[in-house]
Amino acid sequence: MTAADLPGVTVITGASEGIGRSLALELARRGEAVALLARRKPLLDEAVAEIAKAGGRAIAVPCDVTEREAVRAAIAGIEQSFGPVERVIANAGGGKRAPGAALDAAAIEATMRLNYMGTVHTIEAALPFMLARRRGHLVIMSSLAALLGLPGAAGYSAAKAAVARLGESLQIDLAPHGIDVTLLYPGFVDKGGKKKRRPLAMSLARMTRRTADAIQARRRCSLYPASLRLLLALVRGLPAGLRVSLLSRFAKKG
Repeated sequence: MTAADLPGVTVITGASEGIGRSLALELARRGEAVALLARRKPLLDEAVAEIAKAGGRAIAVPCDVTEREAVRAAIAGIEQSFGPVERVIANAGGGKRAPGAALDAAAIEATMRLNYMGTVHTIEAALPFMLARRRGHLVIMSSLAALLGLPGAAGYSAAKAAVARLGESLQIDLAPHGIDVTLLYPGFVDKGGKKKRRPLAMSLARMTRRTADAIQARRRCSLYPASLRLLLALVRGLPAGLRVSLLSRFAKKG
């Protein structure tokens, strides 16, 4: 039996912790073979061991999504040894909060490279295999932060907005080729622990289930939770002066 004869594989980037790791465990529990990509191999190995113990099929692939050639090699290796890549979840991302008065071009470039170019590298690496088979599923993780410039999030909001526009264009361009594109806009995640809980945040368990449901249903677009989505829409609809004043007061309280 060759790798091409094996069941299809779901690739998840940023799978060493947080929603990426939780999503890998959930999809494996639902019967999917998963390839976990991230930089920290020990954390990936722990997740793979947990999946294997539960009877699932998983592989750890150390990889930095900001490195184009490394991502291409990782996806090609999965195709050759683990199975055909049927679904890619471009989840790797993040960014540190920083006030606009301390604008740092290098920090914003790093945030854009991780969130946007990391997504581009991941899709570029998997796309030739999907195009050759005329089937596949790309899942692109944007954020509700893409809908509105938020205090201290100039780099992150801009990067996630770029990711969203990428996903919207790919939905149009790839549909004739049999490739589905799901664009997700999750909100804040309450990771538990000692950190103060964010208002309107979802628990990691609930966020994971909601994300997995949207992925397996191959929804074109999903924004959640509804409460935060509606709040951001209301704020976005305010006159610019009032919106800036309101968010400025929020930033000071934070």
